Amino acid sequence: VWLARHAKTGQALVFKFSLDVQRLTGLKREVTVARLLEQALGERREFVKLIDWDFEQAPYFIEFEHGGTGLDRWQDDAGHGIEALPLATRLALFCEAADAVAEAHGVGVLHKDLKPANLLLAGEQDALHLRVADFGSSRVFELGVLEGLGIPRLGLTQTQTLSSDSGTPLYLAPEVVAGQAPSVKSDVYA
Repeated sequence: VWLARHAKTGQALVFKFSLDVQRLTGLKREVTVARLLEQALGERREFVKLIDWDFEQAPYFIEFEHGGTGLDRWQDDAGHGIEALPLATRLALFCEAADAVAEAHGVGVLHKDLKPANLLLAGEQDALHLRVADFGSSRVFELGVLEGLGIPRLGLTQTQTLSSDSGTPLYLAPEVVAGQAPSVKSDVYA
């Protein structure tokens, strides 16, 4: 993952690259899910906006707007912990995360890798908002919704959508660690 700044506009952009065709699945899945979320829910600030992708020739890439700083790094970059924010702000950010994940679940998307690094904070200290990022490990419950929206199943095969592997071990729900398939409950646990 690379952060870049557009030479003419100054806009911050995020690029994810793959040089290996065998490692394209996650990038393709992320594009598919980003398109599904945008078409099913409309353009929402709770999710990072997909701008472009190229899977034709290496280096393969996807391009997103810069959505903010991961909660894990924000604390360090801000020079203080999240506990320095007023309780009302912390609760509002938590609610934004819960609402965004619920919206994704509502259109049939399971994140499968929720963790502080994938919860991005954007804005100034007095006007922070939260975004959910990195759907490269996600699962789509009903593939028919993709066909209904005219979205190709890039990176989503039946096996991949049903697999239980993926996610960051520290944030995996106990049932997933025990070998059960991820579910809405495992996203909530994370």
